[in-house]
Amino acid sequence: MSAIGVRKEAKLLVVEDERNLRELLETELRRSGYKVEAAADGEEGLEKYRQENFNVVLLDVKMPGMDGVEALRLMRAESNVPEIIVFTGHGTIETAVECIRHGAYDYLTKPVKLDELEMVIDKAYEKNRLRIENINLKLEINKIEEHQRIVGKSQVIQKVLETVRRWGVTDEHVLICGESGTGKELIARAVHDASRRKARPFVTVNCGRLNANTAESELFGHVQGAFTGANKGRAGLFELADTGTLFMDEISEMPLDVQVKLLRVLETGTFRRLGGNHDISVDVRFVFASNKKLEECVNRGEFREDLFHRINLLPINVPPLRERPDDIIPLSYYFLKTATEGEGSGWEITDEAMAALAAYSWPGNVRELRNVIRRASILATEPIISSDLLPFSPPKTPPLPRPAGSSAGEASPLPLWVIERDHIQKVLEKVEGNKSRAAKILEIDRKTLYTKLERYGLPT
Repeated sequence: MSAIGVRKEAKLLVVEDERNLRELLETELRRSGYKVEAAADGEEGLEKYRQENFNVVLLDVKMPGMDGVEALRLMRAESNVPEIIVFTGHGTIETAVECIRHGAYDYLTKPVKLDELEMVIDKAYEKNRLRIENINLKLEINKIEEHQRIVGKSQVIQKVLETVRRWGVTDEHVLICGESGTGKELIARAVHDASRRKARPFVTVNCGRLNANTAESELFGHVQGAFTGANKGRAGLFELADTGTLFMDEISEMPLDVQVKLLRVLETGTFRRLGGNHDISVDVRFVFASNKKLEECVNRGEFREDLFHRINLLPINVPPLRERPDDIIPLSYYFLKTATEGEGSGWEITDEAMAALAAYSWPGNVRELRNVIRRASILATEPIISSDLLPFSPPKTPPLPRPAGSSAGEASPLPLWVIERDHIQKVLEKVEGNKSRAAKILEIDRKTLYTKLERYGLPT
């Protein structure tokens, strides 16, 4: 968040007994854009503090009556504690250090330089904002009912869920596309739960795991004697899903000859068991999923074009986790809660760990995030997920690229994030800084581009 954005949102309380300094700080900080309240002593400051929610408190250490140390102690005992910056004269440095030990964010010596003060305030506010967001996210996760399976507050995932709600009530077949690990099966279940069939069977099949020789038997069933070893007849998945939903994952992996028979089921609602001689009618709503682009599969002759057009009536595209960065922390707390058998509300994720989680590119998407959180919770010796428990640790400030002219043997291979940063820089240079064109070339939305620019310290 920019300094201007911080100053529009940050609410400050100045507790200072020297009238001239108090009024000067109040005037100048308001002029800089902060929302400011002031108090003349510790008692008044504590009273105002209890009446309103402040993000940052500027607290003089040496005051008549209740001094800053006592005011700090009482404020720290309250809930929703702000970050507290103490003012001290040269003769009370030792007291200021004592305040730091008791939870003060920082201390400044008098006379206070306004630009230095504003820099410390901005950093204190950012820490306070992250901590409050951390608390709110945990509360939000704790409110999630057990039957709810999709966690996310980003605009892109909310758009997906709105599409699910809108199309779930229809009886048309749905095609869900997205990278591996993005949660396509959860979306399929959400479609089922939004339909009139929600109390009926939800049957899943991974077409990539179907044996080419037995795929028909698995889907359509078989009669006794249909093949060697078929000692008795068996219903297939189509019959098991009757009146409900059949979720067919990795549909691109289905053998071409079986695709022909699937198309007939979609068109007529009937099929024959393997070896059978009469049609069986079923009422099934199909939800398909693919981690491949089916158009490309069609062009390569790996997927029937007529089947593609039949199942592509209501497509839902599930975005990869890197395009929904706002969901990373809520998902982390959700997985932490499930990994610790409901005890996740008592766990913490440090600011450094949250920064590392937010900066990682997540090639394995939500599935990878779940596994990372589970692993960290197992390795933790106390209920805190710190950055050293994560299998990656991206630096807060990206290092400079390798100097021009250095040989490949003089440096280690570049990490993936450095390659991504440099590629984004090159694309921006090519389009002369046009963010919309750059996002289109990079095949990401503008919000994701801006997130990456801020993460890598590039101009926004």
